[in-house]
Amino acid sequence: YYPWAQEFIPHSIRGKYTANSHVMSSIASIIAVAVASFVLSLPGGLERFQFLIVIGILFGFASVWSHTHVPGGDPISETDDEKPATYRDMLRTLRDKNLIFYLVGIALITFGTGPLYSFLPLFMKEQVGLTESQVVLLPTAALVGGLLMSNLLGWSADRYGSKPIMLLGVILMIALPFGWLFMPKGSEISLPVALSIAFFQGISGTAWMLGSRRLLFGSVVPDNERSRYMAVYYSAIGIVGGLSQLIGGNLIDWFSGLSGQVFFVELNPFSPLMLASVVLPTLSLLIFQRVRGDSNVSVTEYAGMFIQGNPINALESLVRFYRARDERATVVQTEKMGLSHSPLTVDELVDALTDPRFNVRYEAVISIARTPSHPRLTSALIEILLGTELSLSNVAAWALGRIGDPEAVAALREGLNSDYRSVRAHCARALGTLKDQAVRGLLLEHLKNEEDKGLQMAYAAALGNLGAEEAIETVFALLLDFENDRARMELALSLARMIGQENQFINLMRQLRADPGTAAAQSLLDFRQHVGKEGDPEFLKLITRASDAFAAEDLDAGVANLVLMIQEPLAKLGLRLVAQKMLNQCAQALAEHGAERSELLLLTLHVLQAGAIT
Repeated sequence: YYPWAQEFIPHSIRGKYTANSHVMSSIASIIAVAVASFVLSLPGGLERFQFLIVIGILFGFASVWSHTHVPGGDPISETDDEKPATYRDMLRTLRDKNLIFYLVGIALITFGTGPLYSFLPLFMKEQVGLTESQVVLLPTAALVGGLLMSNLLGWSADRYGSKPIMLLGVILMIALPFGWLFMPKGSEISLPVALSIAFFQGISGTAWMLGSRRLLFGSVVPDNERSRYMAVYYSAIGIVGGLSQLIGGNLIDWFSGLSGQVFFVELNPFSPLMLASVVLPTLSLLIFQRVRGDSNVSVTEYAGMFIQGNPINALESLVRFYRARDERATVVQTEKMGLSHSPLTVDELVDALTDPRFNVRYEAVISIARTPSHPRLTSALIEILLGTELSLSNVAAWALGRIGDPEAVAALREGLNSDYRSVRAHCARALGTLKDQAVRGLLLEHLKNEEDKGLQMAYAAALGNLGAEEAIETVFALLLDFENDRARMELALSLARMIGQENQFINLMRQLRADPGTAAAQSLLDFRQHVGKEGDPEFLKLITRASDAFAAEDLDAGVANLVLMIQEPLAKLGLRLVAQKMLNQCAQALAEHGAERSELLLLTLHVLQAGAIT
């Protein structure tokens, strides 16, 4: 069956198919057991069993009929890529190191977990103290765990590869014996704890089954050699499975009298099996690292996807994204994918960038900017930036700056030469955000030669983020020339960034907007404390006069005294050279404009606070 299944099940959906098959077969098993139990509970004799046998035969014929409609499974001819297998061909497959490593890993898992799982009901009854009726509940809990996680694990295997799902199952298997060893025994909570462990046992088994089977068909067994590889696989699995049960049973007999305690671990006849179920799967992890995978995603990367952001919202938005009926609904779900801040949405966000609906594409760019940096997202945004869709190129440049991926620097530098001013402006701002010091000289040159005000602001903002002190005079000249209040405030911020402590500038700006006199007075008093009591008396008087004037809401007098104060020699101010250089510009501007230009007062006070020599 399995060589045939490898033929008719596309590898891209093999995980999802296997998961759905597992769910359906589990549900069918539950229904079959329930129906059989009901029939056998009815009064009667042998006819009850005959009825169930007839029903089973009918379902068997229905299964055979349904499989006649499945494509593939034709006999192999000499003209096919896959030749009929001989015994020599089967032995030749043992030269494949990838297959050998896979089989060794499978053998370690089988020897480690098979015997323990077979005797686990006996352990629960004899060592934990569960009754027979309680022990029967444990497989049900395992079944529920597997059913609940089947679809997610199958989807993950198709999306992120088989190997991380398989290894996740192995890691969970290694953790299970610790739960059984340290669970309370003979207690009222023994059953709930046992059911919880069984629940995770079902998850680990499902992850192992889905991942290992998909890896077998997708990476270990070549498509044109299915028969010979699967023959060797089943031979090895049969031998290993049989030996594991024999060895497990003998171990129970050999250590039947084992008792005592090592450190805080209580010893019993099942302890060797517990030890084997930890050591052997751990060794299998090392072996499986040598098996060729079908993706570059590691188990830690896969597990990390469920830690970053909000994975529940991400999975919900993924489902709703594919079920969205119109553009508005798709835009909403695209936004939610970004708000989840989860790497689980990477594929869908990349897909949304190619949606024929403009609003969906636009929202996808914004949502990508909210998502943690990912190489695929960065590459997709770079493609848009360097493309011809101008309305998206602008926002793509902004998004690349917001994400902060250094891989975008080269493309953003290329964008500085774009034919479109808006693209050049956004690329300049993004490069400033990414702290690309290599473009400082180029941006300053562009700023000096540029006449477009939008580009001038963009270049100035980038130079401010880069701390380009050599651009102070040029940016200050723009500040004096601009008429728009918001533009002047942004230019003042660019200059403040060259001094440092941006957060202090923003806080002072908010205080000046609420109460300019009090905020300015308090700022000067803080500066006076920095100068200290041992400062020049005349200079301290100027600070006091300016502070008192601002406190009295006489902004003009306060600015006048402030101008006199900042014209004092550098030694009295105790400021860095770059701060003194900027204060000289501020003094001239304040002397000309007075208190009318709030951004000049703000910048001056910020330089006094942040420009001190450290």
